[in-house]
Parts: sequence; C-alpha cells; structure tokens
Amino acid sequence: MDPLPQYGAHAFIPYLPSPATTLSSDGSTPRRDLPLISLLNSSSWTYCGPLLPLTSANLPPSFHTWSRTTISGPLLPRLLPFLRFINKFLSSAGVENYWLTIRATRPTHEYDCTRWHTDDIFFDSSGEKDRVGLNQNGRSGYWKLAGTLLGPPTLFLKDGRRARRAQRTAKKRECEKRGEHTCSSFRCLGCLEAVESVRQTLAKKFEDQEVVSPAFGEVAFFRLGDSEGAVHSEPKCDVDRIFINVVPGSELELRNLMGRWGLGFPRAWCFGVPVEFDEGGAQDAVNGTGNKVACIDDEDRDLRKKSTSTTMSANVKDEYSDWLKEKGFRFSEVFGRGGGATMALNV
Repeated sequence: MDPLPQYGAHAFIPYLPSPATTLSSDGSTPRRDLPLISLLNSSSWTYCGPLLPLTSANLPPSFHTWSRTTISGPLLPRLLPFLRFINKFLSSAGVENYWLTIRATRPTHEYDCTRWHTDDIFFDSSGEKDRVGLNQNGRSGYWKLAGTLLGPPTLFLKDGRRARRAQRTAKKRECEKRGEHTCSSFRCLGCLEAVESVRQTLAKKFEDQEVVSPAFGEVAFFRLGDSEGAVHSEPKCDVDRIFINVVPGSELELRNLMGRWGLGFPRAWCFGVPVEFDEGGAQDAVNGTGNKVACIDDEDRDLRKKSTSTTMSANVKDEYSDWLKEKGFRFSEVFGRGGGATMALNV
C-alpha cells in the first residue's frame, strides 16, 4: 500500500490550522489556550477496525473509560483535531481501516538512552517481521502515522540512508557474534541482551548526528522496514507524554493479524488500566453500522475470572506473556518461525 510516493522515509505534516496560536515559545507544547492535562498512570488504549467517527459521542465507550481512568483533564480538544486529520488523510489515500494506539506514559528513565530503530513491517505474511537480520529487504510501500498530544515528540535521524546502513550492520554483527538459537521462553534473555547491545551501539554511533522532530500540531509520516524505514527513537521522557500510533491496513490484513492472536475484528482493548469494564462496555458501536468493537469477548471470559481487570496490567511485557500462554500461543506462532523462534532483533 503506497499511494503516497511523494514522501520520503519521513515527513512532518501540519494538522492544526493555526499552529502558531497553540504553541509555547519553544514550539513543542500547547499554550494555555488548550486545557491543561496530566496523567494518572502509564497505560494505553488500542483500537483495530474501520476509521473511528469524529464526535465524542460516537467514540467507543472503552475509550472514555480508559481516558477517565488515565488522564486528568480533557483529552478530546487535543485528540479530535488529530483524528479529523487522520481520517481525511487516510480516506484520500484509499484507506478505510487502521490500527490506532494511544499510549500514555508517566515520567520514566526507560528512554534516557535513545532507542534508534526502524519499525517492523506490520503486515508480514510470513510472520518474521524483520526479526532476524535483513529479511525485509525488497519489501516496500509500508508506512504509518504518529503524533504527540502531550510531551516531547518522536526523534528522527535526518540522514536516514546512512542510519539504515549502520543499523543493518549493527544487527548483522550481533547475529554473527551470538549465532542463531531457539528461544526457551517468551522473554528470552539472549534476545533481550542482543537488543540492548544493538541499542547501545547505535546510541553511541548516532550521538552527534542531526536529529529532527515534528512540532506540536504536526503528524509524522514515516515508512517501515529495514530497507526504507525512518530511523527514529522515543525521546527522553521526564514529563508526561501522550503518543498516538496509526498503522493503516486493509480489512483483510487487520482481520488476519487479529486472527493470529485469536482475537476478533473490529476490537478495542487496554493495557495497564486498573479498572474492570462492565458488561455494557463489552461491545461498542462503530460508525452506527452495526459493527461491534469488543473490550471483552467470549474467548476472554476465562481470563476475566482469573484477574481483577479485563485489561492488561501496567507491567505490559509480563502480562502479555502470561496472556499469550493462557490462550495457548507459542512464541513462534505469534512471531513466525514455525519450527521454533530464533533470536529476535526487533530494535
């Protein structure tokens, strides 16, 4: 899917009509004419399905539950202009469905060291998703959109071509040094060490390279994959941050992706919200068409009995691992390599 060949590896596209009136003096955060907001916890809300409607009343109830539990202050004055632009942009590109995640992050030291990487190709039919070396070369035309509603923006290396070469070299050397292996657990220590080694190598290599970022009121367009993807990193996060990630896809691509995890389409869910959705929130109307977005489906009833929440906990990595095990998935079934997963270098 590449109806937008005019864009390079990354581009910053304004979506607010008068950015200058909503920026602070440094151009990175909203001024007082937008209501102040702050975060109560670190969590995320994700939706996979047709483009969401553009009014508060028609957003899925699970979104409002998540927002009330996570954010102090009104999010919609920031969110709705972003969604309006996204809908218009994607519709003009012939896109009718997407995977959208709103990620709220309290101050953390996790990104004090930059994490330069290209994003995996989201819809990889083989399931390998750039996990080992250079297996996505030749795949082109995949892209996504992202924006920051609060806090610092995503960092991009301006010289993407040089950065991609350096990333491929670092991955290759790490693979050669460690050799392939079969992961013994979902959170394989060897894989985590390899990822961290590549992270440290690239952070040092790029410390003097020119970095660019979208201003508040701009959407970042960027391409995916090792061969043409934008090399980017989360910023240092010493303040509250709300980040939105939007991956366009066809209904078939998204249905297949959700199906690999044993989930229905369309669907909305949360990570990290310490509340329980009631039965009335189990299905959310989308666009008034009768399509449903389930926060809880029949397959998840057993999980609900074993947990105080129908959402994932704040300790996302551990909870997700346990969740997959409960559903009977193996690492290889989620990330490819049917004979057993090999070393993952998804950095």
